[in-house]
Amino acid sequence: MAVLNDAHPISALAADEVDQYLLLLRDLVWRVLEGAEDHAGLKKRLGQLLLQRYPSEIQLPHAYLVLLTHLLKFEPLPIAPQQMPNGATCLDTLGLSQGIQLPDTSQLAELGSLWMILGVHLKNETLLYAGIKVALWQIHTLDHRGLPHFSLWSRAATFHLSSLAAFNHLLFTLAYRLTSDVGFNQAAQIQKHYGWNPSCLASKLLTLVPEKIAAPLRLSHKPFAEEMTVGLMKFSSAQWSMACSLSGWNSGFFSYHRNHVAIVNCGPQTVPLDALEKFGIDRACSLTTRSYNEMLWEKTAYHFRIKGWTKAFAHPAWMQIEAHYEAQKVTLSCLLQEGHTVENLALVFYARCDQLVIGGKTTLQAGSLERYQGKSLPLELRAENEKIFIEPLPDHEMQIIPLAGGDHFWGAHFLIAFPFQEGKDFSQYLIK
Repeated sequence: MAVLNDAHPISALAADEVDQYLLLLRDLVWRVLEGAEDHAGLKKRLGQLLLQRYPSEIQLPHAYLVLLTHLLKFEPLPIAPQQMPNGATCLDTLGLSQGIQLPDTSQLAELGSLWMILGVHLKNETLLYAGIKVALWQIHTLDHRGLPHFSLWSRAATFHLSSLAAFNHLLFTLAYRLTSDVGFNQAAQIQKHYGWNPSCLASKLLTLVPEKIAAPLRLSHKPFAEEMTVGLMKFSSAQWSMACSLSGWNSGFFSYHRNHVAIVNCGPQTVPLDALEKFGIDRACSLTTRSYNEMLWEKTAYHFRIKGWTKAFAHPAWMQIEAHYEAQKVTLSCLLQEGHTVENLALVFYARCDQLVIGGKTTLQAGSLERYQGKSLPLELRAENEKIFIEPLPDHEMQIIPLAGGDHFWGAHFLIAFPFQEGKDFSQYLIK
């Protein structure tokens, strides 16, 4: 790992390198809070990590370093949160690593929580309000039941549902303790059901802020959860919720949830189809420039449309994505950029359901080993008393692979792939 300091800026960073450094920081915080090592040993570890530190604009590791220097009584480090008006932020504000120039939902919840914890301990209102704004944005990204859309900025190769749930619970609980807003408490309890562990790091961090604050903060206004800055369209009704994002890195661009059945993720995939490190899109956000000027974005109470360009993560092709809702139907379209071969590239849907009906005739059961490969046919996802219909264009190929559900592949039971074919650069799917 490179030795970094503010006097020696770096030109590029790999996201996995930052991830490895974060693992060391999280481990040290856990050891400090658990008292798992003598004080001298903990201070020695922190000294080594400070020598390896990244610029403060790589915001999550810097927040951990500020917390550690406070807990171990080192010379304090300055911290200045950088954030969009809507509450979201890029975890890398310098543009050194494309993989973290996004509001990754799990790491954003982690960062917002650290800002609030530091705000309490350092008596810094700027940090307190920055963390609360993160919590407000994060609530906006939840579906109609209060659960996350996994398609939004969650890196496929490293995503863990339990980690997202734990840090969301921490984020919303801290926001509730600081503001007494019952909406935060309701959101926190929903997340807790899906991944809270009393021995996890998020649980240890929660002990750093008392349950009762003498004078709860009062928000003079709640920031408008503006979506266009990050290339997002989010739409919910009482029965379903949809998210479509042109920004991402190894993450999907579309998801559609009902209560028991869902398209939990969707995006381009290069073969092999189950290699998550080759899934998703690749387009960053920015805190300083408007990145999505070409995007069409329209939303009313009964209609939405988002249309714009994004790049496949593991393929050189760009694609124009359009999601349109009208007359109780969502139409999802994908147009590939001309001039690129489409060999080994597919559009993949991850479906969570108990049964998958193909062409109104063949039924695949979740948990079975049954597969399908052939021409594209209308699909019906079933669970409990709910259904989602997916109607693809009729002249394409389709492949269906069973999955195990659980913690893998975002809890999906089926992978539904539509391989791109030469001469057929447009695909469209009617979803209802």
